[in-house]
Amino acid sequence: MSEQDWVEGGRERGTLAERAVRRRVASVEETAQADVRALMDAGLELMVAGGGKKGPRVADIVAAAGLSNDSFYRYFAGKDALVAAIVEQGARTVAGYVRHKMDTGAGARERLRAGVTAIMKQASDARLAAETRAVLSNATSMSAGSRHMSVALADSLAESFAGPVAELGAADPVRAARTVATTAVAAMQYHLFKEEVPGEDELEHLVSFLLAGIASR
Repeated sequence: MSEQDWVEGGRERGTLAERAVRRRVASVEETAQADVRALMDAGLELMVAGGGKKGPRVADIVAAAGLSNDSFYRYFAGKDALVAAIVEQGARTVAGYVRHKMDTGAGARERLRAGVTAIMKQASDARLAAETRAVLSNATSMSAGSRHMSVALADSLAESFAGPVAELGAADPVRAARTVATTAVAAMQYHLFKEEVPGEDELEHLVSFLLAGIASR
């Protein structure tokens, strides 16, 4: 047998040593991913338990995750870095959920309404509201360099709204889509931090207001 050997199926080849290294790297990466998930899940759970009023300590996070301080600092420079990762994950989840809901709309108005409704659900669903409130509360205490996550969420949502806004005839679709996104997020946060569930009339008012604004430009 030659030094180079085919892996089962003939799809990959390399020396036995190279393959051993790849297996080791894959194992280390899998462990790292599991550790990071555990730390982020524990951090979010503790944020929610604290009602977003006070961020959890690193010692509490590692204890809840079943890991050590050394493990924590192997992946994160400090608590701000972990909170930033949780905020980023939350922003991606919300943006993905909004896109998914907008894809179910048949026309521009329906897609915009579906997107705004999906954003407002963060304040109307009890579990989502608790998580979103906790994450946003902790995000405001992060270092200035980490606060761009709310901007990233607004920009991501604006990309989703750009299509229907353009179809509705906005003169400046990019600016109009950003206005729709930031207005909807601000309305959601208002209800979220008042700890009240926005009713159907609130949603209708918001959607009608946004549609009127788009039509006026």
